[in-house]
Amino acid sequence: MTLHILFTKDGIPGWIGAAPREGSEPVDGLSIEFLAGHRRTAKGNWVARVIPEPVPPTPEEIAAEAEAGYAAALEARDLALREALAAEADPQFFRWQRGEAEKEDWLAMVARVKARFPKPDRP
Repeated sequence: MTLHILFTKDGIPGWIGAAPREGSEPVDGLSIEFLAGHRRTAKGNWVARVIPEPVPPTPEEIAAEAEAGYAAALEARDLALREALAAEADPQFFRWQRGEAEKEDWLAMVARVKARFPKPDRP
């Protein structure tokens, strides 16, 4: 089977397909598994690629990712809370301002809305 390959400047197969593509080269008799583990030298020889082991994240990186997740969750919660307060509690506030409702009704509505959107737990 002929595969068509686009190589990176380092000779690593960057794109592999069954149909030709602009800049691709046809290669016969090599499997995708072989291509994934090898690179082609400037002289056209195939050599095994050393695929580095992934480096585990440092404790600082883990903490920073957790903090970023908390900040995103807090921002999403704040946005949802503001939208819910505007849709549900603000009309009650204006009824109270016009004398059509009690202040306690508005405060109870605010408390109910806030109870639906608790703050996320800090990591």
